[in-house]
Amino acid sequence: MFDFTNMHSNLEGASLWNIISIALIAFVLSSLIAVTFEKTSQEIDRPRFFIQSLILIAIPVATVMQAIGDSLARGLGMLGALAIIRFRTTLRSPRNMVFMFASIGVGIAAGVYGLLIALIGTIGFCLTVFILHYSPLTKNEYVIGYLQFQFPTDASKTLENELSLTLDEHCSKAILLNYRINSKKRKDEQKGIPSFEYKIRIQDRNKATSLVNILTEKIGVLNVTLNFKEDYEKI
Repeated sequence: MFDFTNMHSNLEGASLWNIISIALIAFVLSSLIAVTFEKTSQEIDRPRFFIQSLILIAIPVATVMQAIGDSLARGLGMLGALAIIRFRTTLRSPRNMVFMFASIGVGIAAGVYGLLIALIGTIGFCLTVFILHYSPLTKNEYVIGYLQFQFPTDASKTLENELSLTLDEHCSKAILLNYRINSKKRKDEQKGIPSFEYKIRIQDRNKATSLVNILTEKIGVLNVTLNFKEDYEKI
């Protein structure tokens, strides 16, 4: 049976074989993290070369940790050198940040010869990602949209109440973001007509289509536009 503890003991020390072995282990484990990300990601457009970065970053991190070793002076010097470098790439998704941090963690663990920690941590992380991916927590139960329309100038108070009831009935949540009255008449607008913009949370796009039809045909609002966010957001 393969004894990972003995391998850990044999790899301690800065020999050529040890350096190559640590780099290969960091590469294999970070590749497993990258494959997990690719299989479970729901993003259509991800940061360019993000998957390659997940694999590559573990190797230099492991190399840096081996170079520092137990030396406090090396650690402070490396900290000063890395402070000069400014990483301007931003990751908008917290999930992507977690995956990047996982690859960095694998590199750190491998670099300090914590091979068993790196292996168990990687396997546990990947299994947890797959469990969450197929759990109800990942299902998109709502879609987020921005509803814009104009209200008739001769609308009665009853019509306004009906609009409020319709939004409450079809949306799980609706927040008024913007309300304005045009003071100047443009070609496609009447002077003094009020415009509304709501941020809504609705169950699905079919129900959103039904909402637009009711607003246009039953209530009589004008120029209805409903734009969805690029990704479905679960609140």
